[in-house]
Amino acid sequence: MNSKMTIVTNLDDVGTMLRKRGLEPNGRVQKLLTHEVARYCDPYVPMQQGILKNTRIIEDDGIIYNTPYARYQYYGKVMVGRAPKKLTDRNIQYHGAPKRGAFWDRRMWADKKSVIMNKIVEEAGGIAE
Repeated sequence: MNSKMTIVTNLDDVGTMLRKRGLEPNGRVQKLLTHEVARYCDPYVPMQQGILKNTRIIEDDGIIYNTPYARYQYYGKVMVGRAPKKLTDRNIQYHGAPKRGAFWDRRMWADKKSVIMNKIVEEAGGIAE
């Protein structure tokens, strides 16, 4: 007796599969990631009066800290003189340090990566390891 079995698999195209999971460019998972990173970065962003932290712009694919001094604050080196200012090798002394300070996104990610990734995996319908 010779028997055959035929299996038919109907799959959506890749774009449809990605959309169903919210993984398309600028989709809901990307937006969630951007908002979570912005939210968790807040306590790490340098703050004296709060202008740098409170005027950030959250876009679908990134966060912009749009102040004239954002770059100086991010790299954490004192700048002197009139514009264009000159870079020194002295570190900025931050209010709220050591949590608030230079490279806030990198330091936040080192602390909160697993929390954020678990939320992202869940949003995409996956299972966190």
